[in-house]
Amino acid sequence: MRITQCNGEHLVALTTSEASSLVDACALLVLASEAAPPEALPPDMITLLGQLFDGLKSATETPKPAQKHL
Repeated sequence: MRITQCNGEHLVALTTSEASSLVDACALLVLASEAAPPEALPPDMITLLGQLFDGLKSATETPKPAQKHL
């Protein structure tokens, strides 16, 4: 993992394995927050975790092989 700062932005470079682990962590945090009282995580944090999950999930999924038609 590499984290750099550039022009007021924080840039995070992850390996596929690290991105996959972050997807799992985001999912677990969102699920845990839903099981706890609504005040457990602030809405902006839930939004951020959801965006991370959605963005990284598609990037870390392995493409499914095409099905052969008989």
